Amino acid sequence: MESKTNNWPELSHVLEALLCPPLSKPLSRHGALRNSLNTLANALCPSEKDAVNGGRKISRSKPCLISLYWQQLELSHHTDGRTSVRIDPDDKTLLWNAILLQGVFGEPKVVVDILTDPAKRTEYTEWARTLFLERQSVVGLGLLRQELFGFLQQLPVADLKTERLPNPFADVLPQMGMGPHRGNLLKTLAAQTAALSMGDSMMTHYLNDDLEEAYKAACAVNTDNPFLLKYRDRIQAEFKEAKEFDDLLDLLR
Repeated sequence: MESKTNNWPELSHVLEALLCPPLSKPLSRHGALRNSLNTLANALCPSEKDAVNGGRKISRSKPCLISLYWQQLELSHHTDGRTSVRIDPDDKTLLWNAILLQGVFGEPKVVVDILTDPAKRTEYTEWARTLFLERQSVVGLGLLRQELFGFLQQLPVADLKTERLPNPFADVLPQMGMGPHRGNLLKTLAAQTAALSMGDSMMTHYLNDDLEEAYKAACAVNTDNPFLLKYRDRIQAEFKEAKEFDDLLDLLR
């Protein structure tokens, strides 16, 4: 196994090949983006400490969507003893698609849901199509309308391990936190809450991992849309459960 993984390309080199150009090399100069991509890689391939060999290894207790290999480099006058992270070259396309999904939906857990649950993928696609394509202009969000249309058309039906989705972003990735973006499109839209319907606002805050604001919006949602009703009930239940847990902790203090 080790001889095979030693021939895998380094994850950092694969990311540079995927994103540069249009970004300038090295990718390490884009700190916010690098941190976001590291978080995404950890979600796609959860790892744990390797007690036997040192370093890290794939966690067998969580689902793994890409294969990574952590190679300990020996300390010498050429290296600092760092760990080289290598990726199975067969996973390059899935990684590309996951990066685009992170740019749109933000939270890595949502990206994992989209990659593993066809029903949730369809739900998120329909919601995103309504939210983005019904806007008069997407230029202010740093999006290319034609590419965004293709992205949302292919997302529900594509084999995301072998078919690359089109890049809907005009110049920089939202994960860079530059231009009109605040880390992802949902954070950008959350800053424009007044322009959103209450249902869109609820979903934006929920997918942005802001349960309290999502709950406030959910309480004001009045709709017959089954998708929004399902998430309204889910958000209200999760908020009440979280509040009950907080109340219990306060009681035990």
